[in-house]
This record gives sequence, structure tokens and C-alpha cells, in this order.
Amino acid sequence: MEFKNILLAPGPVKVLPEILQAQAREMITHRSSEFSALYKDLVERLRAYFQSEEAYVLTGSGALGLETLIANLCLPNEKIICLTNGEFGDKLVETANIYTNAIVHKQDDGNGWNLERAKKAIDESEAQALAMVYNETSYGVRNHIKEICAYAKKKGMFVIIDGISAWPGTPFNCFEFPVDGFVTGSQKGIGAPPGMAMIGLSKAAVERYSNRKHIPSYYLDLRRHQKRYQKDQQTPNTPAISLYWALQKAFDVLDKNGGLLACIKRHMDFSEYVRKRVLELGFKLIAEKGFESYTVTGFYADSAERAKMIKDKLAKEYKIKIVGSRGKFKDNGLRIAHMGNVTKQELDACLNAIERISE
Repeated sequence: MEFKNILLAPGPVKVLPEILQAQAREMITHRSSEFSALYKDLVERLRAYFQSEEAYVLTGSGALGLETLIANLCLPNEKIICLTNGEFGDKLVETANIYTNAIVHKQDDGNGWNLERAKKAIDESEAQALAMVYNETSYGVRNHIKEICAYAKKKGMFVIIDGISAWPGTPFNCFEFPVDGFVTGSQKGIGAPPGMAMIGLSKAAVERYSNRKHIPSYYLDLRRHQKRYQKDQQTPNTPAISLYWALQKAFDVLDKNGGLLACIKRHMDFSEYVRKRVLELGFKLIAEKGFESYTVTGFYADSAERAKMIKDKLAKEYKIKIVGSRGKFKDNGLRIAHMGNVTKQELDACLNAIERISE
């Protein structure tokens, strides 16, 4: 299979031919031993990747996975601290307010969260939980969640992390960070087709949702997933079986290429390389120094007209797709994703084209 375009948007990302082809097989029923074997393999591998007590693959976008965590781990009469620094943090706040009561703290566009900045918000709050985005895709900003999570856990809070555009290209596991609920999406760093959310849960999170008398959703109720999985390694509702085959192949590719550590190193190396080239071309980075994402680089031009010209010419003349930014950078900002199974040759093609366009 020959790709006609170079897709460097931050999701959906390029899907390798072998992952696409994994979907093209005779359909099975989700109430079969074949599906049980498939789903058991996915769950056990996710538990190992996340180092979590439980893990599930949900049919739906990453946003559905995040809402599932909030619906199951947060109570209507409780409060949750939401640390936001971009569009996806703001969406987290909107989701949280449906099920509980969000206490919102913001950073400016392009700035990140670390413990020094988050400590006061945690200390002065009586919240029972904390939630934030690991990798704010809007600007290419990587928040320092490890120290924040550890501090929040010491304060007795449940911690929920949106890692949709972070994993598996950014260091993470539920044990070391520590996190109670983690979500990522299939269309990002793992390089599978869109349509699946993967969640990991700590022992404390499992105990919390398992003992609840009422969860305000039928489809998102993790008690149903737990019960069905324990019975026969199946899902409570019909899953997107073809996508699950693709995800299994994506896990195979991850493992074949050296596993999580090799994946993280590749993403870190690519991010450093892209930032270096972008700066050499005269652009400025959106992300505050020390908070740069490993999976997507945001930068901005000196005018909205130049940014639009670059993006349009890349698409029309070079068949390369990059995207704009958000917030105060929505007019002159650009983003290059280097997540998933992108190659250095593809990144060079993009950066060299930008150099020619800019001459």
C-alpha cells in the first residue's frame, strides 16, 4: 500500500498498512471464544503497559473514556480540581461539571503545569479528586503530572489523567506517577484507527466504582464491564470488533519495535529534532521552555497570512497535512505531530518543504 499523503496532524495519525489490513477479515460475534481471546489479550497487555489494576478498551473516542472515568470515580456532591491550560483541559472541565463540581485553575496558552504552580490550588482546596491533561495537544505542551499526581495522592485525592495524546510516546504508568484513572485514544500515539478509548484503573479506583450504589450512566458504568469481563472476557455491549483487531496489531508493532521504552525514546528524539529545525527556520515555539510535548510541536509565524500560506502550500503542493493551533495562536500558530509510526523521512519532507516555502 502506497500512501498518497503525509499525515502529520495530531490525530488521527497515519495507520500502517498491516494495522489497516488487520481489520479485513471475516466477522465474528462478540459472544464467541474467538472474541474472548482477542479481548483478553488486549486487556492483559494494557494492564502491563499501564501497570494498572484493571484496564478496558471502550468503543468510542478518547473523550468517551475520559467521561467514563469521571462518571465512575466522581460523586455529585464532591469537588474536583481541574488544572487546565488549553482547549482539551477546558473540555475536561465541561465533562467534570456534568457529574460533579469542578474547581478550575488555568494557565495561559502555551504555559504548563508543574507542582510549584499546582501546589497552592491543591493545598487550598477541599476537593476529593484532581484531573488534568497530560499533553495539551492544542499547543504542544507537556504538563509535569508525575509530581502533581504524587502530591495530590498524599492529600488523599483521586487522580484522573487525560493522556490521550501522550501515550505511548511519553513516560507513564499508574504505579509510579501515581494515577487512579488514565485514558488514551487509539488514533494517537499507538497508531491505530480512531474509535477506541483505552482506560487504566488503580486498585483504589476499582474499589471506589465497584462499591458505588448508583453510577449516573448505563453505557459508561464500569461495573457492567467488570462483571462481563470476569465472566467470559467479553464486553457488555457490542464492540467495534474490526477496530479491536487493528489495535491488537498496533500493540504487536509497538512490541516488535522495542516496546514502550524504545517508543518513548523515539518520540523524544523526534520532538527535539523538530523543535531544532523549526527554530532554525525562524519560527518561535508555543510551548513554554521545559514543557515541550514529545508528540506534537506547536510553533507560530510572524503573521496569520504566512501561517495560512505555509499550511495551504504544504497540502496542495506537497501533499503534507499539518494543522493550526488554538486560543491566542489560532491565527498564526501551526502544529506538526510526530506521534505514532511517523518516520524521520516524513518529518524531513515536511520541514524541508516549509524551508522551501519560506524562502
